[in-house]
Amino acid sequence: MDFLEDERRSLLFLAAIYLALRLPVLLAMPLVQDESIYAIMAEEQAAHPTLVPTFLGYPVSWKPAPFFWLLSAASLLPLPLEASYRVFSLVAGLATLLCLQRIFSNCGMDKAISFLTLLIFTISFISINPDTSILLDSLNFLLASLSILSYTEKGLGRWRFIAAALFAFSAFFVKLVVAFMIPVLAAAYFWQKDRKILKDPLFLLSLLAVPLAMAIHAMALGQAGLLGEFLAGNIGGHTAGEAGLLGQAALVRSALMALILSGAFIWFAFSLTGFAKNWKSSPFMSAWYALTIFPLLSAAYLPWYYLPVMPAISYFAVLSLALDSGKRKTDRFFKAFFSILVIITLAMTLIAYSTFGEYFEHRELGALLSGKENVLIIGQYRPGIVAYKILPEMRSGKPLDFGWIVIPERMGNGEIPRFVKDYHDDSSPVVDGSFGSFFSVKEIFRKDTNITKFEYVAVGGPADITLDGYELVGNWSDASLYRLK
Repeated sequence: MDFLEDERRSLLFLAAIYLALRLPVLLAMPLVQDESIYAIMAEEQAAHPTLVPTFLGYPVSWKPAPFFWLLSAASLLPLPLEASYRVFSLVAGLATLLCLQRIFSNCGMDKAISFLTLLIFTISFISINPDTSILLDSLNFLLASLSILSYTEKGLGRWRFIAAALFAFSAFFVKLVVAFMIPVLAAAYFWQKDRKILKDPLFLLSLLAVPLAMAIHAMALGQAGLLGEFLAGNIGGHTAGEAGLLGQAALVRSALMALILSGAFIWFAFSLTGFAKNWKSSPFMSAWYALTIFPLLSAAYLPWYYLPVMPAISYFAVLSLALDSGKRKTDRFFKAFFSILVIITLAMTLIAYSTFGEYFEHRELGALLSGKENVLIIGQYRPGIVAYKILPEMRSGKPLDFGWIVIPERMGNGEIPRFVKDYHDDSSPVVDGSFGSFFSVKEIFRKDTNITKFEYVAVGGPADITLDGYELVGNWSDASLYRLK
C-alpha cells in the first residue's frame, strides 16, 4: 500500500485516469439535449453580452449569465466544435479533483481512504458526464470546492473567510441554489475542527455570501420580469415543487434509477452501511453525505445532480469496504473485490454512453441543414438538430432565419402538418417567441420567423406522417427530413 500513502504519485495516477476516461468522450460525443441550448446561448453572449442571458434573443431565467460569458470565450479556442465548448468543464473537473484531495488532507483523512474515495469519484459516470459536457455542474462544483477548501486552509488565517465567501458568491452565479451546500459544510467543518470559529464575526459574515448572491440575482431577474419563472423553476422546482415536498418524494424512484443507470448505485448501496457504522467519526463528511437527500428528491433521471455529494457517497462506500472494526483492511480479497467493483462501474459507464446513439443522428441532420435557407425544425424537443444547423452559421457571422416549433410528446405528431402548411396557425394555444418558460410549462413553443414557405422540414422524434407537397429525403430512427417537391 506504499503507493496509496504517496499523495503525489497517487494524485498523478488519478489525473491520468481522469484524462484517459474523459478525452475520448469530449472529442467524440455530439451535443446532448440541453448542451445544445447552452452552446447557442454562449454564442449569443459572444455577439451581445447581457446581464441576463438570452436564448433566441429573449432573456431567460434558467441560469445566470457569467457561465455563458466564460463559455463564449472558451469557444474561441481552435478545437472541434464540441470540444471548444466542453474544454472548460474538463479543466474545471480536473481542478476539482485537486481541491478534493487537499480538502481530505486538511480534514486529516487517511491517505489510502482518500485515494480510494477519489478513485471512485473519478471513474463514476456522475463525474465523467458533467466533466465532458456543456453543463454548469463542473464549474459550480469547482467553485464550491474552492470555497470549502478555503475554509479548511488554516494557514491563511482569517483571510480564508473572505476567499471562501468570494468563491461561494461566484458559485451561486453558476448554478444557483446548489451553492447553499457551502455554508452547511463550512459550519460542519468547524463544528468538527474548531468550534470557537463558529462565533467569529467574519466567519458568520462569510456565510451570507450565498444569500447575498441570491438577492442580487433576484433583483436582476425582477427588472427583466423573470423573477416568477426563477422562483417557480429554480427554487420551487428543486425543493417543494407543485405537489409539495412530500409529494415530490415520489420522484425518489426515478432518482434511484439514475444512480442505477450511471453505475453509482453499487457505491451508494455500500455507502449506506458505511454511513450507518461511521457517521460519528466525521461530522463534516456526515453532513456532506446528508445532503444526498436533495438529489434524491429532485434528480429524477439526471445523474449529474449527484455530483456535489458523490465525494461523500464514495467516502462512506470506501469505509464500508475498507474498514473492519475501525481498522483499515487492505488484504488481497479487498483488492480483488474492489477491482471488480471498479470494472463494473466502468462497464456501466460504457453502457450509459452506448444509449446516446440518437444524438449522432441529430448532429448529422443539423449539419445537413446548416447553411440552408427556409428551414423548419418541428416535432419533439431535439435541440441538437437546431444547434448543428445554426452554430456554424453563428460562428461565421451569418446566422440564417429559420422556423422551430417544439410539440410536447403527449400531443403526438398530429399538429405537424397544419404548422407546416401555416407556421403561424393559432387554432390551438402556442407560446410564441420566448422559450423562457419552456422547462416549466408543457405547451407548444414557436420561434419567431419571417419565413412563410419552407423548403426543408426536419421532424424531431419518431415520425410516420405525410406532408402535402413534400417528399421524404432522409429517415433516421429519431428524426426525418422532408423537402419541397
